[in-house]
Amino acid sequence: MTGIFIAFEGTVSAGKKTHVKMLADRLKEMGKEVVTISFPSYDTDIGKLIKGWITKSLQLNPETASMLYAADRMQYQERIKEWLRKGWVVITDRYCYSNIVYQSALGLPKQWLIDIEKPIIKPDIVFLMDVPEKDSERGIRQESLQKFLNIEQEKPEESLKDRVRNGFLSLAENPPYNENWYVIDTTKPVEEVHVEILDIVQEKI
Repeated sequence: MTGIFIAFEGTVSAGKKTHVKMLADRLKEMGKEVVTISFPSYDTDIGKLIKGWITKSLQLNPETASMLYAADRMQYQERIKEWLRKGWVVITDRYCYSNIVYQSALGLPKQWLIDIEKPIIKPDIVFLMDVPEKDSERGIRQESLQKFLNIEQEKPEESLKDRVRNGFLSLAENPPYNENWYVIDTTKPVEEVHVEILDIVQEKI
């Protein structure tokens, strides 16, 4: 029996955590075995290194940070494989795509970032929780981006916000590993968004 692997991606404050929980709770009510994870994981050896680096506000160059994030996911693969072998639904809040988008927004080569994440299991479904530009005041805040990236922001606010959002939309339009992406407008009512997500998942289960 094979499970299903679902990833939620998107900018800071786009509603990922809310909808990961809502989907997991609903699937459990339907009798499904569900496990939720997030990245960075913070509970692997590599994840603990990342947590320490962030807690101490250490400045790592983007290449080193990217490889640490990728290594954290690699160290988690056996757990994900086992859950999927059991037929469970695995839902992750962020995956390799955040590494690709955020680090390429800082200037790293996108293809290099795609290549270092190639060995890991890819999701069956990727939900891009999108905040359209006209409602951007409800989404990313510059301080949140800086905290997430652990950097001192040097570029104009709108420039970084645009690069991040456009980076995710570009991956959704041209999936790097041929995954199934769904762009979800999170400015709609929460319950409406939840039903849209649930309908897509039920088609795959």
